[in-house]
Amino acid sequence: MKTDTLLSFSRLDAIEEFYRVLGSAQWGALFGKLAAQGDSLDCFLSLAPFLKMNRRYLGTVEVPLGRIIGFVDRGEDFNRVFRPRSAHLRDRWVGVYLIVQGGDWPPLSLYRVADRYFVEDGHTRVSVARTLGWTTIRAEVWEYAFRSSDRSGPGRTAGLGFLPAAS
Repeated sequence: MKTDTLLSFSRLDAIEEFYRVLGSAQWGALFGKLAAQGDSLDCFLSLAPFLKMNRRYLGTVEVPLGRIIGFVDRGEDFNRVFRPRSAHLRDRWVGVYLIVQGGDWPPLSLYRVADRYFVEDGHTRVSVARTLGWTTIRAEVWEYAFRSSDRSGPGRTAGLGFLPAAS
């Protein structure tokens, strides 16, 4: 069989997978509305008042996908479990899906707060990795610490209950 034909089958499989995942996201959004639960990712900027703005580089590490719970920007494109919300993401999503078959991709760029991560760059890679059933993903990580002056606020080390639960 020709390479072009194999690539066509792979692309068609990837497109089919995208629409399956998109459909799941749309059903999830509908059920979320009926149950009065949101399905949005959490925004890193909502934590900014509680954080020191100087960050510490942790290097390139393997990060558990279930601990990636939010975004720095582009949060409206994906739901809480990084399923695409719109068909306009198809070509980018399919391209990333096909890249993983041919090798490796660059690490994500993540911000870490406590034990939770927020995507700066790599939203689509997280989506594809979760779809493929991966449990970890390689990422460059910058860690943000809580301000020590907020001892009575949500940054207390005794409990981080204000942070959303990781899946």
